[in-house]
Amino acid sequence: MSDVRAILDVKDVAKTYRTRRNGRWQVVHAVRGVSFRILPQHIVALVGESGSGKSTIAKLVTAVERPNQGQIVFDGRPIEEWRRHLRAYRRQVQMVFQDPYAALNPLNTVRYMIGRPLINYRHLGQDALSDEIRRILETVHLTPVDEFMEKLPFELSGGQLQRVVTARALASEPRLIVADEPVSMLDVSIRAEILRLLDELRRQQGVSLLYITHDLISARMLADEIVVLYRGTVVEEGAALSVAKNPRHPYTQLLLRSIPNPWAPPEETAIDLSRIDRTSDEGGCVFRARCPHVMDRCAQEVPPLRRVESQQVACWLYEASGVAVGRSDP
Repeated sequence: MSDVRAILDVKDVAKTYRTRRNGRWQVVHAVRGVSFRILPQHIVALVGESGSGKSTIAKLVTAVERPNQGQIVFDGRPIEEWRRHLRAYRRQVQMVFQDPYAALNPLNTVRYMIGRPLINYRHLGQDALSDEIRRILETVHLTPVDEFMEKLPFELSGGQLQRVVTARALASEPRLIVADEPVSMLDVSIRAEILRLLDELRRQQGVSLLYITHDLISARMLADEIVVLYRGTVVEEGAALSVAKNPRHPYTQLLLRSIPNPWAPPEETAIDLSRIDRTSDEGGCVFRARCPHVMDRCAQEVPPLRRVESQQVACWLYEASGVAVGRSDP
């Protein structure tokens, strides 16, 4: 697999913002030296709680914002080169947003919303337009098609709206879809349907996906690989099944334990991850303020990613057993 060129290659990317607090300007490190790649027809899940940098990475990948450090390469070309051809880039890299209600104009019909990218990106004429809209609606299982073509957003359920958002993203025939928490606002009964749809698009349409979520279980169900973020830093990555079944980093373990499980014994009941981490940004492990295994060294040095069996983990607990790894480009 290492010989296959990645459709997306994120290399040591960092992003900072300046914010004014209590009358003073402060620097916020949203993303710190993040690297990962997505192979053709693969799904990579970025997993982490709010504030971990997931949505910032989505903005960088979709060229909405520029990184302060590092490089993002799409289809073998740096994004900075693609910026001279943003229309072509955005045809190939589409976004599925978290809130389908906010993502769609309430005054536009389904026909119109899917038809606009077909006209703007693919320049379809009226003869071919209706047939292609129908085909796309069938692809996302909004059938019978004639019942949905002229509907407005308020006439659709949350799951149907998310399918419309997905259909609109598919209309430009993208090679990569960035799905930012696409099921978090849906009922549990609908989430599995949308996840199955995304997997179907990968297998049948050849689309690669960057799946952004706080839910380790849905990441395990959908993704090929999981990248766990904490405060903008990669703390663990590896094959999805391996990370979800045998998490190595203390933060990944806490993420898994935070999921309610009525069958778990009392000592393994769900925990609260809402406590604010006020750890300084200067040096040391970013998770040390909340880590149950914190050591003196955690406040002094930043742990590198180390190979621990099938995963890579940034934690001093594995200094003896792990092997420090760097970025190995094919």
